[in-house]
Amino acid sequence: MDGLTYTQEFVLCVLNQKPKISAFKNRKVAACLLLSEIVELLKDGTMALTPANRMVIAPVSKAPVDYLKPITENIKGGQPQSVSNYVRDAVLSIRRRRVTKFAQAICDSLVKDGYLEEDHKTYYDNQTLTDRILTQLYNDATAKKEPSEKNSMLAILLVNSGLIDQIFPKDEAQTVKLRLKEVMRSGQYHLISDVTKKINTDLGTIIDAVSFAR
Repeated sequence: MDGLTYTQEFVLCVLNQKPKISAFKNRKVAACLLLSEIVELLKDGTMALTPANRMVIAPVSKAPVDYLKPITENIKGGQPQSVSNYVRDAVLSIRRRRVTKFAQAICDSLVKDGYLEEDHKTYYDNQTLTDRILTQLYNDATAKKEPSEKNSMLAILLVNSGLIDQIFPKDEAQTVKLRLKEVMRSGQYHLISDVTKKINTDLGTIIDAVSFAR
């Protein structure tokens, strides 16, 4: 939708429900944001996984998009970690400074590009744009054809963050959830990569871990 990535669309959906950076301190929302950004880095080749499943920044000349630079620098500056451990550590930190820093970067980017307006630390999304994003997601989930990978990723983020139940009426939310389960479990959907299916499983595990941590 309008050239936005699934990460950007997810952020617009989050802010549509709570228009503050503090919205990303919610553990489930935070985990979804970080994992979504990591997937972007893996898919564009900025980051790679070692044989031991540790994240490393790949030696490439192309710089990541502006809102991914903070998480790229953070990963580069620390000891190599697995995706799950990195996300859990950031989400379970007391102040969640990494989370809010990464969220701030993408919000600033959306403001710069005209998708958000900011006034006194409150963000105002374009309701028409957000509605179109959600309508397309729902239509894709209910169509007979295979859903796009982008909409499948957005559905993964909305379902695992719990936002799906805040955004859609109960029956529509259930429809999206059931369709997502069908797509993730079936091998007949060739547009949906194995990476995306694995991310859905990994994110569910991470959400369970951070939700019940004290």
